[in-house]
Amino acid sequence: MKFSIVLTILLILGSQAADFDSQVEELQNSNFGQTILQTILMELQTGDPVVSNLIDMVQGLETTLENEQERDDKRIARISQNCDIDINTLKDQINQNTVNSLTLKSELDSLNPQKVSAVASLERKNNEINDLKTELNYQTHKRETETITYQVILDNLEQALFGVNQVKGYFNSYLDVLVKNRKRFDKPEPSFLQETYSFKYDQSEVDDVENQGQQFTSFTQVAAKVNKLKHHVHLEGYRAMLEMISRLAAKAQDEPSQAEVLTRKVLSILKQIENYIQSERIREDQAEALRSGNFELLQTLLSDQLVQASQDRTYMEGLVESLSTRIQQASNEKFEVDQRIVAKTRELENRETDCRLKKNEYDTDTANRIKQKRVVVVAVDLISSKLGQLKRKLLAN
Repeated sequence: MKFSIVLTILLILGSQAADFDSQVEELQNSNFGQTILQTILMELQTGDPVVSNLIDMVQGLETTLENEQERDDKRIARISQNCDIDINTLKDQINQNTVNSLTLKSELDSLNPQKVSAVASLERKNNEINDLKTELNYQTHKRETETITYQVILDNLEQALFGVNQVKGYFNSYLDVLVKNRKRFDKPEPSFLQETYSFKYDQSEVDDVENQGQQFTSFTQVAAKVNKLKHHVHLEGYRAMLEMISRLAAKAQDEPSQAEVLTRKVLSILKQIENYIQSERIREDQAEALRSGNFELLQTLLSDQLVQASQDRTYMEGLVESLSTRIQQASNEKFEVDQRIVAKTRELENRETDCRLKKNEYDTDTANRIKQKRVVVVAVDLISSKLGQLKRKLLAN
Protein backbone atom coordinates (compact mmCIF):
# COMPACT_ATOMS: atom_id res chain seq x y z
CA MET A 1 0.00 0.00 0.00
CA LYS A 2 2.68 2.46 0.87
CA PHE A 3 4.61 1.31 -2.16
CA SER A 4 1.73 2.07 -4.47
CA ILE A 5 1.30 5.49 -2.98
CA VAL A 6 5.00 6.19 -3.39
CA LEU A 7 4.84 4.92 -6.96
CA THR A 8 1.88 7.14 -7.74
CA ILE A 9 3.66 10.14 -6.29
CA LEU A 10 6.72 9.33 -8.31
CA LEU A 11 4.65 9.03 -11.46
CA ILE A 12 2.97 12.35 -10.77
CA LEU A 13 6.32 13.99 -10.10
CA GLY A 14 7.75 12.43 -13.25
CA SER A 15 4.84 13.58 -15.27
CA GLN A 16 5.13 17.07 -13.88
CA ALA A 17 8.86 17.06 -14.60
CA ALA A 18 8.18 15.94 -18.18
CA ASP A 19 5.54 18.67 -18.60
CA PHE A 20 7.94 21.28 -17.25
CA ASP A 21 10.70 20.25 -19.63
CA SER A 22 8.36 20.29 -22.60
CA GLN A 23 7.02 23.73 -21.63
CA VAL A 24 10.51 25.18 -21.26
CA GLU A 25 11.54 23.62 -24.55
CA GLU A 26 8.47 25.12 -26.19
CA LEU A 27 9.52 28.55 -24.96
CA GLN A 28 13.10 28.06 -26.06
CA ASN A 29 12.06 27.00 -29.59
CA SER A 30 10.81 30.49 -30.49
CA ASN A 31 12.43 33.88 -30.39
CA PHE A 32 9.42 35.29 -28.59
CA GLY A 33 9.62 32.54 -25.94
CA GLN A 34 13.35 33.12 -25.51
CA THR A 35 12.68 36.80 -25.00
CA ILE A 36 10.11 35.99 -22.29
CA LEU A 37 12.56 33.62 -20.56
CA GLN A 38 15.30 36.28 -20.64
CA THR A 39 12.86 38.83 -19.20
CA ILE A 40 11.87 36.42 -16.41
CA LEU A 41 15.57 35.66 -15.77
CA MET A 42 16.33 39.37 -15.46
CA GLU A 43 13.49 39.78 -12.95
CA LEU A 44 14.64 36.72 -10.99
CA GLN A 45 18.21 38.03 -10.84
CA THR A 46 17.04 41.23 -9.19
CA GLY A 47 15.81 39.36 -6.10
CA ASP A 48 12.65 37.57 -5.18
CA PRO A 49 10.07 39.00 -7.58
CA VAL A 50 6.38 38.96 -6.88
CA VAL A 51 4.71 36.23 -8.89
CA SER A 52 1.74 38.41 -9.66
CA ASN A 53 4.02 41.08 -11.13
CA LEU A 54 5.64 38.49 -13.40
CA ILE A 55 2.23 37.23 -14.44
CA ASP A 56 0.99 40.77 -15.11
CA MET A 57 4.12 41.49 -17.15
CA VAL A 58 3.67 38.39 -19.30
CA GLN A 59 -0.08 38.93 -19.66
CA GLY A 60 0.72 42.49 -20.71
CA LEU A 61 2.51 40.95 -23.67
CA GLU A 62 -0.64 38.99 -24.44
CA THR A 63 -2.66 42.22 -24.34
CA THR A 64 -0.16 43.79 -26.72
CA LEU A 65 -0.54 40.83 -29.07
CA GLU A 66 -4.32 41.11 -28.96
CA ASN A 67 -4.13 44.86 -29.70
CA GLU A 68 -1.80 44.23 -32.63
CA GLN A 69 -4.12 41.51 -33.88
CA GLU A 70 -7.11 43.80 -33.62
CA ARG A 71 -5.19 46.54 -35.46
CA ASP A 72 -4.16 44.10 -38.20
CA ASP A 73 -7.72 42.76 -38.45
CA LYS A 74 -9.01 46.26 -39.11
CA ARG A 75 -6.14 46.95 -41.47
CA ILE A 76 -6.66 43.75 -43.46
CA ALA A 77 -10.40 44.42 -43.62
CA ARG A 78 -9.69 47.85 -45.07
CA ILE A 79 -7.09 46.42 -47.44
CA SER A 80 -9.44 43.63 -48.53
CA GLN A 81 -12.22 46.13 -49.16
CA ASN A 82 -9.92 48.36 -51.23
CA CYS A 83 -8.56 45.32 -53.06
CA ASP A 84 -12.08 44.15 -53.89
CA ILE A 85 -13.04 47.61 -55.12
CA ASP A 86 -9.86 48.01 -57.19
CA ILE A 87 -10.00 44.47 -58.60
CA ASN A 88 -13.69 44.72 -59.46
CA THR A 89 -13.12 48.15 -61.02
CA LEU A 90 -10.23 46.84 -63.10
CA LYS A 91 -12.24 43.78 -64.14
CA ASP A 92 -15.17 46.01 -65.12
CA GLN A 93 -12.82 48.22 -67.15
CA ILE A 94 -11.26 45.17 -68.81
CA ASN A 95 -14.71 43.72 -69.58
CA GLN A 96 -15.92 47.06 -70.96
CA ASN A 97 -12.80 47.45 -73.09
CA THR A 98 -13.17 43.84 -74.25
CA VAL A 99 -16.76 44.57 -75.29
CA ASN A 100 -15.57 47.72 -77.08
CA SER A 101 -12.83 45.73 -78.80
CA LEU A 102 -15.28 43.06 -79.94
CA THR A 103 -17.70 45.76 -81.13
CA LEU A 104 -14.94 47.46 -83.12
CA LYS A 105 -13.84 44.10 -84.53
CA SER A 106 -17.42 43.41 -85.61
CA GLU A 107 -17.55 46.87 -87.19
CA LEU A 108 -14.28 46.21 -89.04
CA ASP A 109 -15.56 42.80 -90.16
CA SER A 110 -18.55 44.62 -91.62
CA LEU A 111 -16.68 47.62 -93.08
CA ASN A 112 -13.89 45.70 -94.82
CA PRO A 113 -16.24 43.70 -97.12
CA GLN A 114 -18.21 46.88 -97.78
CA LYS A 115 -15.00 48.61 -98.88
CA VAL A 116 -14.02 45.65 -101.08
CA SER A 117 -17.47 45.74 -102.67
CA ALA A 118 -17.33 49.53 -103.08
CA VAL A 119 -13.89 49.37 -104.69
CA ALA A 120 -15.12 46.67 -107.08
CA SER A 121 -18.19 48.78 -107.92
CA LEU A 122 -15.97 51.81 -108.48
CA GLU A 123 -13.76 49.81 -110.83
CA ARG A 124 -16.80 48.59 -112.76
CA LYS A 125 -18.10 52.16 -112.93
CA ASN A 126 -14.72 53.35 -114.29
CA ASN A 127 -14.89 50.61 -116.92
CA GLU A 128 -18.45 51.66 -117.74
CA ILE A 129 -17.35 55.28 -118.16
CA ASN A 130 -14.46 54.21 -120.40
CA ASP A 131 -16.86 52.08 -122.46
CA LEU A 132 -19.28 55.00 -122.77
CA LYS A 133 -16.48 57.33 -123.86
CA THR A 134 -15.24 54.77 -126.35
CA GLU A 135 -18.76 54.26 -127.71
CA LEU A 136 -19.35 58.02 -127.92
CA ASN A 137 -16.05 58.52 -129.74
CA TYR A 138 -16.87 55.63 -132.08
CA GLN A 139 -20.34 56.97 -132.86
CA THR A 140 -18.92 60.47 -133.39
CA HIS A 141 -16.27 59.14 -135.77
CA LYS A 142 -18.90 57.01 -137.49
CA ARG A 143 -21.11 60.08 -137.87
CA GLU A 144 -18.22 62.08 -139.30
CA THR A 145 -17.55 59.28 -141.78
CA GLU A 146 -21.25 59.13 -142.71
CA THR A 147 -21.29 62.91 -143.23
CA ILE A 148 -18.24 62.72 -145.50
CA THR A 149 -19.82 59.83 -147.41
CA TYR A 150 -23.04 61.79 -147.72
CA GLN A 151 -21.17 64.81 -149.07
CA VAL A 152 -19.38 62.59 -151.59
CA ILE A 153 -22.69 61.03 -152.68
CA LEU A 154 -24.27 64.49 -153.01
CA ASP A 155 -21.29 65.67 -155.02
CA ASN A 156 -21.57 62.64 -157.30
CA LEU A 157 -25.31 63.16 -157.71
CA GLU A 158 -24.77 66.86 -158.45
CA GLN A 159 -22.16 65.98 -161.05
CA ALA A 160 -24.43 63.27 -162.47
CA LEU A 161 -27.34 65.69 -162.68
CA PHE A 162 -25.10 68.30 -164.28
CA GLY A 163 -23.87 65.76 -166.83
CA VAL A 164 -27.35 64.49 -167.64
CA ASN A 165 -28.65 68.04 -168.11
CA GLN A 166 -25.73 68.86 -170.35
CA VAL A 167 -26.27 65.75 -172.51
CA LYS A 168 -30.01 66.36 -172.52
CA GLY A 169 -29.35 69.88 -173.73
CA TYR A 170 -27.24 68.56 -176.59
CA PHE A 171 -29.95 66.13 -177.69
CA ASN A 172 -32.68 68.76 -177.33
CA SER A 173 -30.68 71.05 -179.59
CA TYR A 174 -30.26 68.22 -182.08
CA LEU A 175 -33.95 67.39 -181.86
CA ASP A 176 -34.82 71.01 -182.59
CA VAL A 177 -32.80 70.81 -185.79
CA LEU A 178 -34.48 67.54 -186.75
CA VAL A 179 -37.93 68.92 -186.12
CA LYS A 180 -37.27 72.10 -188.03
CA ASN A 181 -35.59 70.54 -191.04
CA ARG A 182 -37.40 67.18 -191.12
CA LYS A 183 -34.54 65.66 -192.97
CA ARG A 184 -32.47 62.55 -192.48
CA PHE A 185 -28.80 61.91 -192.57
CA ASP A 186 -27.44 61.58 -196.07
CA LYS A 187 -25.35 58.63 -195.15
CA PRO A 188 -24.91 56.55 -192.08
CA GLU A 189 -22.37 57.88 -189.67
CA PRO A 190 -19.82 55.52 -188.12
CA SER A 191 -20.24 54.64 -184.44
CA PHE A 192 -19.15 57.57 -182.30
CA LEU A 193 -18.11 55.29 -179.42
CA GLN A 194 -15.22 52.91 -179.59
CA GLU A 195 -14.06 50.40 -177.05
CA THR A 196 -11.84 53.04 -175.51
CA TYR A 197 -14.59 55.61 -175.59
CA SER A 198 -12.78 57.68 -178.20
CA PHE A 199 -14.71 59.24 -181.06
CA LYS A 200 -13.79 59.67 -184.69
CA TYR A 201 -15.28 62.81 -185.83
CA ASP A 202 -14.35 65.90 -187.78
CA GLN A 203 -13.19 68.46 -185.28
CA SER A 204 -13.93 71.27 -187.68
CA GLU A 205 -17.52 70.02 -187.85
CA VAL A 206 -17.82 70.12 -184.09
CA ASP A 207 -16.20 73.53 -183.95
CA ASP A 208 -18.66 74.74 -186.54
CA VAL A 209 -21.53 73.49 -184.41
CA GLU A 210 -20.15 75.19 -181.28
CA ASN A 211 -19.68 78.39 -183.25
CA GLN A 212 -23.26 78.12 -184.47
CA GLY A 213 -24.74 78.14 -180.96
CA GLN A 214 -25.18 74.43 -180.20
CA GLN A 215 -27.06 73.66 -183.46
CA PHE A 216 -26.33 69.93 -183.93
CA THR A 217 -27.14 68.35 -187.32
CA SER A 218 -25.88 64.80 -186.64
CA PHE A 219 -25.28 62.18 -183.96
CA THR A 220 -21.60 62.64 -184.61
CA GLN A 221 -21.73 66.19 -183.36
CA VAL A 222 -23.71 65.22 -180.27
CA ALA A 223 -21.36 62.31 -179.55
CA ALA A 224 -18.36 64.60 -179.85
CA LYS A 225 -19.85 67.04 -177.36
CA VAL A 226 -20.71 64.24 -174.90
CA ASN A 227 -17.24 62.82 -175.34
CA LYS A 228 -15.79 66.20 -174.49
CA LEU A 229 -18.08 66.49 -171.47
CA LYS A 230 -16.98 63.18 -169.96
CA HIS A 231 -13.50 64.55 -169.35
CA HIS A 232 -14.93 67.20 -167.01
CA VAL A 233 -17.63 65.25 -165.19
CA HIS A 234 -16.85 62.19 -163.01
CA LEU A 235 -20.30 60.72 -163.45
CA GLU A 236 -21.12 57.40 -161.83
CA GLY A 237 -22.80 55.18 -164.44
CA TYR A 238 -21.51 57.40 -167.24
CA ARG A 239 -19.96 54.49 -169.13
CA ALA A 240 -23.27 52.63 -169.29
CA MET A 241 -25.06 55.72 -170.62
CA LEU A 242 -22.43 56.26 -173.30
CA GLU A 243 -22.65 52.61 -174.29
CA MET A 244 -26.41 53.00 -174.68
CA ILE A 245 -25.98 56.12 -176.84
CA SER A 246 -23.43 54.22 -178.90
CA ARG A 247 -25.93 51.46 -179.63
CA LEU A 248 -28.59 53.99 -180.52
CA ALA A 249 -26.14 55.81 -182.76
CA ALA A 250 -25.26 52.56 -184.50
CA LYS A 251 -28.93 51.91 -185.10
CA ALA A 252 -29.34 55.44 -186.41
CA GLN A 253 -26.56 54.73 -188.90
CA ASP A 254 -28.48 51.70 -190.15
CA GLU A 255 -31.79 53.55 -190.27
CA PRO A 256 -31.23 57.31 -190.69
CA SER A 257 -34.96 57.81 -190.87
CA GLN A 258 -35.20 56.78 -187.21
CA ALA A 259 -32.88 59.55 -185.91
CA GLU A 260 -35.71 61.66 -184.53
CA VAL A 261 -37.38 58.64 -182.89
CA LEU A 262 -34.12 57.51 -181.39
CA THR A 263 -33.32 61.02 -180.21
CA ARG A 264 -36.65 61.25 -178.42
CA LYS A 265 -36.02 57.81 -176.96
CA VAL A 266 -32.64 59.01 -175.66
CA LEU A 267 -34.25 62.11 -174.19
CA SER A 268 -36.86 59.92 -172.50
CA ILE A 269 -34.14 57.76 -171.01
CA LEU A 270 -32.22 60.83 -169.89
CA LYS A 271 -35.39 62.14 -168.24
CA GLN A 272 -35.75 58.85 -166.35
CA ILE A 273 -32.11 59.12 -165.31
CA GLU A 274 -32.70 62.69 -164.16
CA ASN A 275 -35.75 61.63 -162.17
CA TYR A 276 -33.78 58.78 -160.65
CA ILE A 277 -30.96 61.14 -159.63
CA GLN A 278 -33.47 63.53 -158.10
CA SER A 279 -35.18 60.71 -156.21
CA GLU A 280 -31.78 59.43 -155.02
CA ARG A 281 -30.92 62.89 -153.81
CA ILE A 282 -34.19 63.11 -151.88
CA ARG A 283 -33.63 59.62 -150.48
CA GLU A 284 -30.07 60.50 -149.43
CA ASP A 285 -31.27 63.75 -147.83
CA GLN A 286 -33.92 61.85 -145.90
CA ALA A 287 -31.45 59.15 -144.89
CA GLU A 288 -28.96 61.81 -143.79
CA ALA A 289 -31.66 63.58 -141.77
CA LEU A 290 -32.58 60.26 -140.15
CA ARG A 291 -28.93 59.45 -139.43
CA SER A 292 -28.39 62.93 -138.01
CA GLY A 293 -31.47 62.66 -135.79
CA ASN A 294 -30.54 59.19 -134.63
CA PHE A 295 -27.01 60.33 -133.86
CA GLU A 296 -28.27 63.33 -131.88
CA LEU A 297 -30.56 61.04 -129.87
CA LEU A 298 -27.77 58.51 -129.32
CA GLN A 299 -25.31 61.27 -128.48
CA THR A 300 -27.76 62.72 -125.95
CA LEU A 301 -28.38 59.26 -124.47
CA LEU A 302 -24.67 58.45 -124.20
CA SER A 303 -23.90 61.91 -122.81
CA ASP A 304 -26.64 61.58 -120.18
CA GLN A 305 -25.39 58.11 -119.29
CA LEU A 306 -21.86 59.47 -119.07
CA VAL A 307 -22.96 62.32 -116.80
CA GLN A 308 -24.92 59.90 -114.59
CA ALA A 309 -22.02 57.45 -114.52
CA SER A 310 -19.63 60.26 -113.57
CA GLN A 311 -21.97 61.30 -110.75
CA ASP A 312 -22.17 57.68 -109.61
CA ARG A 313 -18.39 57.44 -109.71
CA THR A 314 -18.06 60.58 -107.60
CA TYR A 315 -20.47 59.11 -105.07
CA MET A 316 -18.58 55.79 -105.07
CA GLU A 317 -15.24 57.56 -104.63
CA GLY A 318 -16.70 59.39 -101.66
CA LEU A 319 -18.09 56.11 -100.30
CA VAL A 320 -14.71 54.37 -100.65
CA GLU A 321 -12.96 57.30 -98.99
CA SER A 322 -15.55 57.35 -96.19
CA LEU A 323 -15.21 53.62 -95.63
CA SER A 324 -11.42 53.89 -95.65
CA THR A 325 -11.59 56.68 -93.05
CA ARG A 326 -14.00 54.71 -90.87
CA ILE A 327 -11.85 51.59 -91.14
CA GLN A 328 -8.73 53.54 -90.22
CA GLN A 329 -10.48 55.20 -87.28
CA ALA A 330 -11.91 51.88 -86.07
CA SER A 331 -8.51 50.20 -86.44
CA ASN A 332 -6.79 52.97 -84.47
CA GLU A 333 -9.48 52.93 -81.80
CA LYS A 334 -9.34 49.12 -81.53
CA PHE A 335 -5.56 49.29 -81.20
CA GLU A 336 -5.90 51.80 -78.35
CA VAL A 337 -8.61 49.69 -76.68
CA ASP A 338 -6.48 46.54 -76.98
CA GLN A 339 -3.55 48.42 -75.49
CA ARG A 340 -5.76 49.51 -72.58
CA ILE A 341 -6.86 45.90 -72.11
CA VAL A 342 -3.21 44.81 -71.92
CA ALA A 343 -2.36 47.64 -69.49
CA LYS A 344 -5.42 47.04 -67.30
CA THR A 345 -4.77 43.28 -67.31
CA ARG A 346 -1.21 43.89 -66.18
CA GLU A 347 -2.45 46.35 -63.55
CA LEU A 348 -5.02 43.80 -62.37
CA GLU A 349 -2.37 41.11 -62.07
CA ASN A 350 -0.13 43.46 -60.08
CA ARG A 351 -3.00 44.50 -57.83
CA GLU A 352 -4.06 40.90 -57.22
CA THR A 353 -0.44 40.00 -56.42
CA ASP A 354 -0.12 42.93 -54.01
CA CYS A 355 -3.40 42.03 -52.29
CA ARG A 356 -2.42 38.38 -52.10
CA LEU A 357 0.96 39.29 -50.57
CA LYS A 358 -0.71 41.50 -47.98
CA LYS A 359 -3.20 38.76 -47.15
CA ASN A 360 -0.37 36.24 -46.84
CA GLU A 361 1.48 38.68 -44.61
CA TYR A 362 -1.63 39.07 -42.44
CA ASP A 363 -2.14 35.29 -42.27
CA THR A 364 1.51 34.81 -41.30
CA ASP A 365 1.36 37.49 -38.64
CA THR A 366 -1.87 36.04 -37.27
CA ALA A 367 -0.39 32.54 -37.13
CA ASN A 368 2.69 33.92 -35.34
CA ARG A 369 0.53 35.76 -32.82
CA ILE A 370 -1.44 32.61 -32.13
CA LYS A 371 1.84 30.85 -31.40
CA GLN A 372 3.01 33.79 -29.30
CA LYS A 373 -0.23 33.74 -27.29
CA ARG A 374 0.32 30.04 -26.71
CA VAL A 375 3.82 30.88 -25.48
CA VAL A 376 2.35 33.51 -23.13
CA VAL A 377 -0.10 30.93 -21.73
CA VAL A 378 2.78 28.47 -21.14
CA ALA A 379 4.88 31.20 -19.53
CA VAL A 380 2.01 32.20 -17.20
CA ASP A 381 1.58 28.53 -16.21
CA LEU A 382 5.31 28.18 -15.48
CA ILE A 383 5.37 31.38 -13.44
CA SER A 384 2.26 30.56 -11.48
CA SER A 385 2.95 26.88 -10.75
CA LYS A 386 6.56 26.07 -11.48
CA LEU A 387 8.48 29.27 -10.75
CA GLY A 388 11.02 27.50 -8.45
CA GLN A 389 11.88 24.94 -11.12
CA LEU A 390 11.99 27.62 -13.74
CA LYS A 391 14.34 29.74 -11.63
CA ARG A 392 16.72 26.83 -11.06
CA LYS A 393 16.57 25.91 -14.71
CA LEU A 394 17.27 29.42 -15.89
CA LEU A 395 20.04 30.06 -13.35
CA ALA A 396 21.61 26.71 -14.13
CA ASN A 397 21.84 27.63 -17.83
